[in-house]
Amino acid sequence: MAELNTYGDLKKLINGISKRQKGEKILSKGKEFALDQVLGLIPGASNAKTAFDFIKTAVGKPDTKKTNTWLDKLDVDDEMSAIVDDTVENGFMQSMAKSIESEPDDKALEDDFNMNAKMVDYLKKTYDGRTVAGIKENKMKKSDLKKLIREQILEEAEATPTVQGQIKTELFKKLGVADFDPGKFSTTINLVKQNKSLNTAANKVLADVMIAMIKTSDDNLLNQIFSNLKQIEAK
Repeated sequence: MAELNTYGDLKKLINGISKRQKGEKILSKGKEFALDQVLGLIPGASNAKTAFDFIKTAVGKPDTKKTNTWLDKLDVDDEMSAIVDDTVENGFMQSMAKSIESEPDDKALEDDFNMNAKMVDYLKKTYDGRTVAGIKENKMKKSDLKKLIREQILEEAEATPTVQGQIKTELFKKLGVADFDPGKFSTTINLVKQNKSLNTAANKVLADVMIAMIKTSDDNLLNQIFSNLKQIEAK
C-alpha cells in the first residue's frame, strides 16, 4: 500500500505511476483509496512519466473532480488557469515540479498547501517590477507582452472585489445563453464595473449575453436585468 503523508511518499507515487499494479491502494491522511480510481479522476495522470507530467495533469484537473486525497491540493482554480497565458502556466508547473523534487523526503505534506497561492507567488517573483504601463511593444517580443498583460489581469482578478450589490445570475440564465457559467459571468461583470482589463474569454462572455439580450422578446426579463445591473456599483 502506498503511503501519502510526506514529500517522499509523493515522489514515490509519481515515480511509480507507470509501474503501478492494478488494485493497488493509496493511504492518505489515514484513509485508504484505490489508486486506479484516484488517478481516473485526474485526466492523463496515469500516463505521467515525470514530476512535470504529473503536476501538469493535476493543475489542469477540473475543479469539479475531487480525489478526496492530498492530491486535490495540486489543482489550480479553473478561473485562474483561464486567465494565465499557457506559456506562463507551463513555466509555473516546471517550477513546482522542481520544488517538489527538491523537498526533503521526510517533510510532511502541508495541510494548508495552496496551489493558487503558489502560482500568485511565482508570477510576482518572475515578473517583479514589470507592468504593462509604459511598455513599448516594438522593444519586446509579442509573447513577452502577452505574458505581462495576462499577469496584470490575474493580479486584478485576485484583488478583493470592491463591487457593491449582487449580480442575479439567475436572470441571465433565463436568456438561454449556451454553456452559461454564473461564476465566469459574475467575475466578468465585476471587472467591467471596476474598469478592469478583460481577456478574450471575458469578452466572449459579454458578447454571448449581449446577443441573447438582443434576441429575446421578453421585455419584462430585460427590464429586470437592466434594473439589477444598475444596482451594482463600484466603489
